[in-house]
Amino acid sequence: MRGLGGILFGALIASGTAEAGPWAQAPGGTYARAIVSAERLDGEDGWRGDVYGEYGLSQNWTLTGKVESVRYDGGTADTDAYRVSARRQLWSSASGWAVGAEAAVIHGSTLAGIYGCQGWGAEARASLGRSGVRKGRNYYFFADAAWVNQEGGCNRQRVELGYGSDLGGKFFMTEQVWLETGQQSADSLKTESQVGYHFPLADVSLGYREEFGGAFDEQAVLLAVTVRR
Repeated sequence: MRGLGGILFGALIASGTAEAGPWAQAPGGTYARAIVSAERLDGEDGWRGDVYGEYGLSQNWTLTGKVESVRYDGGTADTDAYRVSARRQLWSSASGWAVGAEAAVIHGSTLAGIYGCQGWGAEARASLGRSGVRKGRNYYFFADAAWVNQEGGCNRQRVELGYGSDLGGKFFMTEQVWLETGQQSADSLKTESQVGYHFPLADVSLGYREEFGGAFDEQAVLLAVTVRR
């Protein structure tokens, strides 16, 4: 991304963007993030790990990929999931607003609590967001609407809301909310908060995620490491 677009994406780099939103990576730019979390699902302990990456194909096109694995200590089945997508930034303004769209191919077991979908599927996503600088601190916020379909007629609709901001002294914070409903998976309302630090080689953050939807009980403590080039 060049010119104004590069300035806007610079705000996201400083505040630790999540894997959502309308923005494109700069051509040849990369973003990589690894998360490991200790979780409790309906009283059962487990571990989740995921690796997510982005690569800027051109000024407005970004390729993304994600691998996720979940392992539980009790009777809940272990799961693995894979996702590859293409994201296009459709429009941006001088005031920092942007609109984007994304299409993905997914495979594996994707869960909402103990309920989930399996096999091959597709995801379509539309995004609106804004990034900028306020009182000398970079920030961003976004809203995503996604539709997911997997084998066996397992359809889900998801809304994702996110916010990130520098706090000063190289510290930053992010907040994200997921609202999901589906025909064969449980309704879900999940929130996640992270606080991190911009180290010279990577951003490192600690966070807490909790389910408030009522169909299942889930909490997680997580560690995230993010690298951008």
